[in-house]
Amino acid sequence: MSRNQWQEQDLLAVARDTPLANLAKNLGYDLEKWIPTATTSLPETLRVTKARHDREWTESLLRELGGAPLPWAEDDFAWQMPFARGQAPDERSKYILSLLHETGRITRQEAASMLPVVVLNPQPGQLILDLCAAPGSKATQVAEAVAPNGVVVANEPVSGRVNMLVSNRGRLSTSNMLINQQDGRHIGRIPPPGYDGIVADVPCTGSATSRKNRNVWWKWSPKESRTLFRLQVEITTRGASLLRPGGHLVYSTCSIDPCENEAVVAQLLRQLPYLELVDIDESKLNGLKLREGLSDWDVLDKESNPLPRGEELPRTTFLQPVHMSPAARRHWMDSVDEDIDEKLEMDIEAQLPKCRRLIHHDNDTGGFFVAMFRHRPEATPEGIARTFIRRRQPTPESEWVPLVLDQPHTNRHTIYAAPQKIIDEASTRYGIVPDEVSWWVRGKRLNIAPKMVYDRIFNQKCPNKRGNLWPEGTFHPLKLIHAGLPAFTKKRGDWRSRQEAVPALHPLITASKIVVAPETLQRLLTGWAPLLEDYNDEFEPIVIDGPLLLSCELSGGEELISAWAGARLTLMMDEKGRDILRLKLAMPFQHEEEEE
Repeated sequence: MSRNQWQEQDLLAVARDTPLANLAKNLGYDLEKWIPTATTSLPETLRVTKARHDREWTESLLRELGGAPLPWAEDDFAWQMPFARGQAPDERSKYILSLLHETGRITRQEAASMLPVVVLNPQPGQLILDLCAAPGSKATQVAEAVAPNGVVVANEPVSGRVNMLVSNRGRLSTSNMLINQQDGRHIGRIPPPGYDGIVADVPCTGSATSRKNRNVWWKWSPKESRTLFRLQVEITTRGASLLRPGGHLVYSTCSIDPCENEAVVAQLLRQLPYLELVDIDESKLNGLKLREGLSDWDVLDKESNPLPRGEELPRTTFLQPVHMSPAARRHWMDSVDEDIDEKLEMDIEAQLPKCRRLIHHDNDTGGFFVAMFRHRPEATPEGIARTFIRRRQPTPESEWVPLVLDQPHTNRHTIYAAPQKIIDEASTRYGIVPDEVSWWVRGKRLNIAPKMVYDRIFNQKCPNKRGNLWPEGTFHPLKLIHAGLPAFTKKRGDWRSRQEAVPALHPLITASKIVVAPETLQRLLTGWAPLLEDYNDEFEPIVIDGPLLLSCELSGGEELISAWAGARLTLMMDEKGRDILRLKLAMPFQHEEEEE
């Protein structure tokens, strides 16, 4: 029988004899509870998009399908459905969930994956960095938390995964996200003082994802975790250097291996004395059972059996003293007669229980690890992120003055601040107060973003590592490929609102709206495309030529629908958007009509 043909009962039997199960046993997990949960499918969980005007309507649909908010999710943002992931009881229920997700009203996301952002607790108006952002579930979760005026810089080095970020930004109509493409170990700076908060959900072996990734059971080994240790430390170290004093950094993995978790935290505390590990406020996680981080663990062989302490380590580059617990490391270093700061190691050992572990069977979730650091303000009285503090400060006699460097070369991804003429054209057409947002041009699209993007990043000088200054008027040394949300496209001389941006534009638009009755909208959804003179004879006349928005009061409030007024009046919506309107109007879905 091939591995992909295994049934749950087969996996339950096979899983007990794997290195992953041996690891769990070594960590003290009750295998009689852990394995039956860790081998079954996850429940269907999701986030409700809080800023949508029809949030209450969305929640009413979820209740009809048997869903309920998770008790630990503040403001009922997270929900669980009464069926396994992807296993809605009938085709219509499956389609409704898919429809809600694809139109950005919900985001299907594992509950455990929501934990890092809840722990970080970003606040409206903050500037947050997500170091490893794709596919975007955490980045969009941060974006919702810091809205309307805060910003998240979502970084992802891999081009294919960047596309997932872009897709999720559009699906959710997220206007307060900057998408950046750089190696997290070398991500460019922003101007001082740095980021208010950072999410470092680093690449890992996924040893805690066995409920959705069955391959983990036969692919995971201790060696896999140790090969990622250095990368995890380096990514998080770079993030910490960009964090302003007083800011918080959350480190997380979907792994149960201490080598990827507590060992990384211990190494960060050794290398970065300006960081401290802080207690996680579990009052914001009411009803969610979390376990303390481990202060001691074993080094494991390839079958996840513990190696005897005090003996010489096997000769392999993948097994180092930094993978050990502080206690084991002290013991080993003493046995080989090497110096070690015992006081520091004992202090780190005492701090590690401040980390938290989410175990599969405790809450019927996936597994997760999370730790939160704080940049101690007293450690950096300069009040700026560590990356801005030069190692060699100029002497007073030198009277060194930093150079303002030339603007960096542009390329096809370069993002420009929109000229005032373009801002005036679009804002006047749609009755938007232009100063409420910042405006950006990339290619033929006009983007909107919070003003913070201009005021705190684009229009500030940014020091390089030598102390010279990149000028204002550039995002360099970041390598942004998207700023904000593409809200308008130039077509036939007019700036047409993009349907994906309508939810973000909804509270801003006051003009170019034509009020239509639900009955009129029903006719348009069934294929009616009237000549404009016929429409004007029967309804409120349309005097706009080109792009416009239809306004219709439906379940959940005012719905704005992209349309085009030319020789005929036509809707400018995809099938998913039309089916949302059909659902609100109690009409059959488009595919149901075609089947009839």
